[in-house]
Amino acid sequence: MKSIQISNKIIRRTDDGLISLTDLYAAALSQGQADSKLDPRRWAAKVSRKTSGTSGKVSVSGGPGLAFIEAVAGALNVNAGDILKAKRGKGGGTYAHWQIALAYAKYLSPELHMQVNDVYARAKSGDVTLADEIADKASAEQQEWLLKRMQGKVARSRLTATLKDHGVTGQGYGRCTNAIYRPILGGTKSEVCRANGIEPSRKVSLRDLMSIEQLTATAMAELVAAKQITKFNVHGNARCESECDRAARNVAALLQ
Repeated sequence: MKSIQISNKIIRRTDDGLISLTDLYAAALSQGQADSKLDPRRWAAKVSRKTSGTSGKVSVSGGPGLAFIEAVAGALNVNAGDILKAKRGKGGGTYAHWQIALAYAKYLSPELHMQVNDVYARAKSGDVTLADEIADKASAEQQEWLLKRMQGKVARSRLTATLKDHGVTGQGYGRCTNAIYRPILGGTKSEVCRANGIEPSRKVSLRDLMSIEQLTATAMAELVAAKQITKFNVHGNARCESECDRAARNVAALLQ
C-alpha cells in the first residue's frame, strides 16, 4: 500500500489508487476541523427506509456523500462498490476514489480541502519536491526502498527504450519482462502476484511487492540486458527475450 502526506499526517492509498477516508477523518480530527462531522461510514451510508410502528410513516435517510458517490460511479460507468470500499483488519478503513476523497475533505473542512487539493495539484503536475518531502519524513528502511525503486524505474526505462530500438513489438515486451522475473522472483508477474494472493492486472505494480534485494537484482538484470542487446546488436522478440533471460540468470547466480 502506498501513501500520501497531508500536513503531518500519512494518508494511506491502495495499489489501485483508492484513498483512505478514515485517515482524512483522523487528520481533520487532529487539527480540530471535524467537530460534529460524520465519519466516513456514516457520510457515505446507503439509503435506508424505516417505517414508524405507530403512524406507519416511512422515513428515508442516507449519508450526505451518497449522491456524489453515485454521480462519480455513473460518470465512470462502474458500480459504487468499485470506487468505495471498506477494508477490515490491519490497514482497514474506508477507501474511495480520489474525487470522492476530495469531496469528503471539502465536507470536513475548508482547510483540509485546500491541503488535499494542494497535494493532488502538485502530484498531477509532476512536482518531484513532493516526493522529496515525503521521503524526508520516512523511516530509513522506507527511504532505502524508495531509492531502489527509483533506480529500478531508471533501469526499466532504459531497457524499454533499448527493446524498442531493437525491434521488440507487442507481446515481446511482456515476454522480456517475464524473462527477467523468472530467475529472480521465481515466476512470471501473474505467477508471483497469485502466489501473494493478488489478482494480476495492469494496475498492479509487481515491483511494489519486491524486497530491496529483489528490486536491486531486477534493476541490475535490466541494465545488463540492455547493454548486451546493444553490444551484440540483437533484434526481435525472441532474441531479445533470450538476452533478458541470460542477464537475469547471471544476476540471480550472484545472489545464491
